[in-house]
Amino acid sequence: MYLDAAVKKFEELHPGVTVKVEEYTSNPVPASSGGKNQEMILRKEDPADIEKYLTAMNAQLMTGQGSDILLLNHLPYETYADKNLLVDIGQLMESDPGFDLSKYYGNILEALKYKDSLYGLPLSFSVDMMAADKALLENSQVEIDDSTWTWEDFVQAAEKVIEDRNGGEDGEIYALAGMNETMLLTSLVRENFSKLVDGEKKEAYFDSQEFLDLLNLCRYLIDHNLLNTEPSQNKAMELAARDNLVFSITPLKGLVNLQTLKATFGGEVQLLKPPGQEGDLSFSTDSLYGINSNSANRELAWEFLKFLVSDEMMSQSMFLGMPVNKSVVPEMINQANDTAQKRGAKIMMKSAGESQAQNITLEPLAQEDIDFVESLLTKANVYNGTNQKILSIVQEETTAFFTGQKSAEMTAKLIQDRVNTYLHE
Repeated sequence: MYLDAAVKKFEELHPGVTVKVEEYTSNPVPASSGGKNQEMILRKEDPADIEKYLTAMNAQLMTGQGSDILLLNHLPYETYADKNLLVDIGQLMESDPGFDLSKYYGNILEALKYKDSLYGLPLSFSVDMMAADKALLENSQVEIDDSTWTWEDFVQAAEKVIEDRNGGEDGEIYALAGMNETMLLTSLVRENFSKLVDGEKKEAYFDSQEFLDLLNLCRYLIDHNLLNTEPSQNKAMELAARDNLVFSITPLKGLVNLQTLKATFGGEVQLLKPPGQEGDLSFSTDSLYGINSNSANRELAWEFLKFLVSDEMMSQSMFLGMPVNKSVVPEMINQANDTAQKRGAKIMMKSAGESQAQNITLEPLAQEDIDFVESLLTKANVYNGTNQKILSIVQEETTAFFTGQKSAEMTAKLIQDRVNTYLHE
């Protein structure tokens, strides 16, 4: 919806210019029907679609072709930058008197730099967080210092709560839910990607103790029944609503996301930095756009990117997520709270492919919640970009680990060798 609206407005402002959006998705999310009750569909990325996009972009860029503007999320854009296939957007920002860099989150743009140059401009970003049932932690007198906690602390906290609840009155209680073992490991690798792969040095660290710890963590959670492996968003929300879920790995994507978390956990939710981040706070983005250096329309491409992150566009109610344009955040907060206060925002959430939806009523955010979110946006300083090829290697090689056929050490070595070979192709 956001891209469609931006294209329409941009073409009105630039008569004679046509913007064509090419989609590489075989199963697009249907358009909203509108009305009082909105249905929010959470669709997981389809690896087949990503592979299709990767193949198409590689073929086009390597032959000097390709779109004027590229979605860089899943592309090995460091490789493209090394081959001078992408425009340095940082230089465009600095040389454009009409672009006010102070209106944007400098910490996000700085973290996205590759070899001191900025090749991608994100529309929005999500901060990596761990949501916790605050009431459960308090009832078990578990206090967490997220500036120093480790995955070992995470397990100890979850086991203490579960032991105190003795399985829960309404059924089993879990440390995590809504994902199987492969999904959990993929999530952990995404969250720690910057520690496992150095794109600039073309080095991988999957043979490190850190990755071995992640593998063994997944095995421990499964073996001790701490992970509900039903890969369903509804299941996780159902457990949380019954106070039967201690933690939830949660990319904080926007204010509605926080309101949803509070509603799901009955208002008692505590947001923590994921274990092991210490002084850092990582983030990711699913809307990182770059400009093809072979484009014949560089100036227009930059104008369109500027328009996508402008006050005019990012203040639109259809924009969802944490905007890279920090000047629109106060208005977004006001809109979110006004909607919840005046009309009682009700949404129905379901994962694509699920027949049942969860009915969620959103409440206005308290000032302390607003202050906390605004603080997060300025503190995020490590970009966890991902690479679909590397994720696929991890998923393929860990199958035998989860079935007990290979040790963590052997699995890590196989992944290390394959990833290193890929990075140096």
